[in-house]
Amino acid sequence: MPLEILMPKLGLTMTEGLLMQWQKKEGDPVKAGDVLFVLETEKVTYEVEAPEDGVLGRILVPEGTNVPVGGLVGYLLRPGETMENLPSASEPPPVETAVASQEAIAESEAAAPAAQVAPGERVRATPLAKKLAREMGVDLGSVRGSGVSGRVVAEDVRAAATAAPTAAALSIEAEPRLVPLSGMRRAVANNMMHAKVETAQTYMSLHADAGAIMAFRKSLLPVIEASHGARLTITDLMMKVTGAAVAAHPVINTRWTGEGVLYLPEVHMGMAMALDDGLIVPVIRDINRKGLGQIARERTELIARCRAKRFMPDDISGSTFTLSAMGMFGIESFTANLNRPESAILAVGAIIEKAVVVDGELVIRPMVNLTLTYDHRIIDGAEAGKFMQTLKSLAEEPARLLA
Repeated sequence: MPLEILMPKLGLTMTEGLLMQWQKKEGDPVKAGDVLFVLETEKVTYEVEAPEDGVLGRILVPEGTNVPVGGLVGYLLRPGETMENLPSASEPPPVETAVASQEAIAESEAAAPAAQVAPGERVRATPLAKKLAREMGVDLGSVRGSGVSGRVVAEDVRAAATAAPTAAALSIEAEPRLVPLSGMRRAVANNMMHAKVETAQTYMSLHADAGAIMAFRKSLLPVIEASHGARLTITDLMMKVTGAAVAAHPVINTRWTGEGVLYLPEVHMGMAMALDDGLIVPVIRDINRKGLGQIARERTELIARCRAKRFMPDDISGSTFTLSAMGMFGIESFTANLNRPESAILAVGAIIEKAVVVDGELVIRPMVNLTLTYDHRIIDGAEAGKFMQTLKSLAEEPARLLA
């Protein structure tokens, strides 16, 4: 019986995918692990592979078509089957499916060993991976494949390019070069413009003494590293502190709707993260229900998946409040654009030693700038000020989180 090729579901929030490109033609032989087609969601590009050997029988959906999750896009003929075995339009489709779920794909990839390529040996790579390697100047022979049977896939090439930029990538362009918009870049651009045009963005900023939070982190660092295998960061602490402040001021954890203001019961903390293709926001869900060790571990795992381009839509959707940190670049203060449909976002600058007055005396203290961007349609200035007051208090006394 021919196998159905379906549009896979890559996450709970995915409803459809754009079939970007078929990698095989009708009648082409297919080996297990060969890429059948490339799909794109709002922020994820994924190569759909064949689960077994066969022949691509019939393509039902042309390139450039949006297909709902579970939609039939083609058939895979098993060995010995011919086009005559394919059902006619009037026949009900067979029950078996070639690509039923992301879990099945993930299991097959996880079971495959990584590629070990000797000098001069041909590299096993998908067509999209080869194309990206040429564009990015990545040597495929140096890339460790994570696909079926150690095949190099597009995500491996992107990860290699991100980890080790080539000299060509760092040089100034000799000629103008047009880079087509990816789905991610287009989505980021649209979201940014809508946030500016459709919300009443307003800003509020203050400085907080970071001495206590630095000391708190230092005391917990070895404990959490030993118990959770993750390194606690200032960002982890700031997300925890911010989540507690958001919970104390429910108006911050809201969304604007046509029917009214929607108050959300749980705080799902987004953390803004830049990739080569654009900005994404990995999410730590129910942050106020989690300890610092769990937050550190989840943040580490999310960042690793995102850098390797192996994140799923569920990893980067559903946040109710976002924190954006730029301390790693030495940026002291900045304002962040709202991450729609959220009502507020916090920008956290670098911790800088500054001269400040404490109890009438001039002292040097590690200070951090915190800037809130909020939608003034929902959040009044006084409410934003109360939130910032709570945030500053918790940041300067983080031990209260464990009380």
